[in-house]
Amino acid sequence: MTFNLSINKSISNTGTKSVDKSEGQTSKCSNKQPLPIGSTSDPYLQALTNYQKACSSFVTNTLMVFTGFSGDEASADENAKDISQKLKKFHQAGVAPIVIAEPYVGADLMSYKSYLQGDYDAGMEHFFQQLKALGVTDEMMGTWVPFPESNTPSWNNKDTEPKDFALCVNKYLGKMKQYFPHAKGSVLLNATTYLPTDTGWENGDYISLAEYVDQLDKNLVTSFGIQGFPWVSNAQQTKRTIFKASEFLQPDLAIGAAQILRTRDIWINSGTFASKYTNDPSKTVHLSLNERKAILEDILTTAENIRDYQQNEYRVSINLFSENKSSTNEATDWSYLQDVDSTTVLKDFLAQADEAGMPVSLYDKVK
Repeated sequence: MTFNLSINKSISNTGTKSVDKSEGQTSKCSNKQPLPIGSTSDPYLQALTNYQKACSSFVTNTLMVFTGFSGDEASADENAKDISQKLKKFHQAGVAPIVIAEPYVGADLMSYKSYLQGDYDAGMEHFFQQLKALGVTDEMMGTWVPFPESNTPSWNNKDTEPKDFALCVNKYLGKMKQYFPHAKGSVLLNATTYLPTDTGWENGDYISLAEYVDQLDKNLVTSFGIQGFPWVSNAQQTKRTIFKASEFLQPDLAIGAAQILRTRDIWINSGTFASKYTNDPSKTVHLSLNERKAILEDILTTAENIRDYQQNEYRVSINLFSENKSSTNEATDWSYLQDVDSTTVLKDFLAQADEAGMPVSLYDKVK
């Protein structure tokens, strides 16, 4: 498979810090009052408090959080204790969670094949039992998304086929529903797909996601998520970019998957970076504020186009990935609160989304 990189000609000035002062300068992000979060020790709610202060208004009542896969009782106890505390604090603050269940058993990757063979069944049973015992209710659960981006080289699924992803999801959400029948289930796939045998990121392609969703249980999976982010080559390479949201989000693939699932609920996981390759100053690339603003506006336009596709009235939302991951292996700063101008870019986007009636959720946390 080939991954065709595009040269973007409509967005210029990569590497500069300029911003068009004549645009934006939004004072509030919405006309709604901020959530009364109050003092909190939760890093996600602390981040939301910072966004509400920046906006002087309501921003969102939905936050993305992560949990591991509970393949044994030890990891089940640890995961249940951690996520139950978050779910309770979110509920108290009036926040609905999007819970991303990554396929980790402790520090190790979960084997998709072993999961289907039943090797982790006792741990999974214990996890949901513990959640219930710790006082988590259906109302607190929100939406759960097991095994995200399983069409990428990220996970231990090299000895499986794309359809096995659906079988794993069905098994996970089926068990969840035994204990929390009113909790919602969803999936999140990458816009760029890789062969299950791929161990690197060189050979992705934009292809149908049907193989991954055909066998999903429509009673368990009630929404579909598509993930895609802008990209640029590092400063030592010939400049190549993927800045068009219609390319890095592939809305046609999202609509096709939603049609298979017979759902009108589609959500987008995306964002824009301030800097990339931050672990090597000789390779680091910075996006200008005007570039970030243009990409965010393009993401919103793409979401609106999905919503209005053939007058099908899809219910579309955007999760904005906003964490500064400069110090991690990802070496990318996705955040927006570095300075006044960056915050203005974010506020303009949130205000435009609010005006368009496009729900926005966030992923960020205070370190």
